Amino acid sequence: MSEDRLFPRSVDEVILEKVRFFFLPDRTAAFVKNLVEGKVSERSLICCNSGCDVCNETIYNCYVAVKKELGIH
Repeated sequence: MSEDRLFPRSVDEVILEKVRFFFLPDRTAAFVKNLVEGKVSERSLICCNSGCDVCNETIYNCYVAVKKELGIH
């Protein structure tokens, strides 16, 4: 699906798109942005298999997808 845009999508737009793709609440976007910016360690995202409302594993998968989309290694 191609978009005709004058400017590329912003980091915030990419993050929100991926947050919604993974069916996470929009409020999770701020946390993912902190992960991308290095303000929060990705090591904090450990799935405890307790069925959390917002699972750390899903947040991690979203974070990885954002990094891939932005070309961050």
